[in-house]
Amino acid sequence: MFDLLTNILIWLIAIPVFTILFKAIPKDWFRLFGTVIFTALIAIIFANFRFVEDPIPKIVVDFLSFPFTLTGILLLLMVLNYSFRLKDLKIKSGDKVDNKNAIERVSAVTRESLIILLIFAIATNNATAELFTCYLEQQSVNAVEQSNRRPVLNLSDQDLADFRLGVYDLYVVLAENPPYEPRLQEAVRLWTAAPPQQKPFIILSGGKRTTYPPTQGYPCLIEPESENRSKEEVRTAIAGLRYDPRYEAYFTKPSQTSTEALPKVELSEADQMCVALTSFSNIAEIRQFIIIEPLGRSVRGSGDEISKLIKSMEKNRLLREDPRNSRRILAVTSPIEATRTFMSFKNQALNTSLKTAAYPYDRHSDLAAQCPWPIGAKFDLKPKYFLFSAESFLKSERIWTEIKELIIYTLRFWLRPPLTDERPYYPNPAPPSPLTSQKSYYPNS
Repeated sequence: MFDLLTNILIWLIAIPVFTILFKAIPKDWFRLFGTVIFTALIAIIFANFRFVEDPIPKIVVDFLSFPFTLTGILLLLMVLNYSFRLKDLKIKSGDKVDNKNAIERVSAVTRESLIILLIFAIATNNATAELFTCYLEQQSVNAVEQSNRRPVLNLSDQDLADFRLGVYDLYVVLAENPPYEPRLQEAVRLWTAAPPQQKPFIILSGGKRTTYPPTQGYPCLIEPESENRSKEEVRTAIAGLRYDPRYEAYFTKPSQTSTEALPKVELSEADQMCVALTSFSNIAEIRQFIIIEPLGRSVRGSGDEISKLIKSMEKNRLLREDPRNSRRILAVTSPIEATRTFMSFKNQALNTSLKTAAYPYDRHSDLAAQCPWPIGAKFDLKPKYFLFSAESFLKSERIWTEIKELIIYTLRFWLRPPLTDERPYYPNPAPPSPLTSQKSYYPNS
């Protein structure tokens, strides 16, 4: 009902807005505006299909989405500035001619060129790029705090004890927006620190192909059969993982499957993550805790596939059933994508907490001390803040990309801001216990 009412509200707002724009904006501009919006919709729709990873469709989608990058916006504004202002500009000569129209168009070009230069300066300035990055990192800190909220009245004694001890059932590491090595390292560190009897499973989610044509092989890049290696050894190595949905029968009904018919599959980012994860750690037993999720190609897609994977494993009794949704999931992601990850997973009814990880040069360990004001604690003018760099433009592009993703996720109702989301945090109510007298929403407090 909420989604329906929100859709109706959006249309009620959009129709008069488009009507006003149609009357206020010159028809050529409005026609171009409509073309850009239509192009964006086409790119968004087709970007979710797997065939887009093929070379030609990928080039088409990248071309359609290019105008929505920072570079594309700047180039588009310059082209439009020329097309609608300077093209067919006629300047008359003589003492009594009227060039008022030409003067106005040149003045407009000057103003719009200054706007383009201002956007470029903001995107390449060290201070503004740093400020944008710090803002999203600050939001990730808020998202981590929000992700640890739970309705204490719904927690059993064991739930509350697990919260206080930081015990999780599943770690989720997403491949979206590499590098993902810091996330894997953090997952290994947390897994190693977990009590021996409470080691969580590690779900590696990444569905994008790593090569074209797709590489055929065995999960986790397991060495294929050869003269010195039998298929039975390959099967044993695959069985050493906790689960891979591509080999469901080999995990759920091993006695009914044939080793000789062991198929090769298309390898994805999840398989590369598996190799990296095992190479980071010399702990041999970590392999039996790895679950490969080879289909999720985005945060939203990973959430959907993880939900399906959990239900499949519950059905096949590889995971305990959890009618209360009390299974605790820790999503390890980068600070930039943390907010989107938390709100998307929460909207998908995943009982998720957050942990952020990134390379030291790619994040701020102390926002108050390292970030420019007003994110930082004090106003401090550093010499580098007056300089411009390509690195800052790259940071701004990444921030802009994440903002676009947040907008798209919001418009498609894939996430809801906490202020507008009145649904309770998971888990669902547990049987009454002596702890129900507690009122705090922060179990760790």
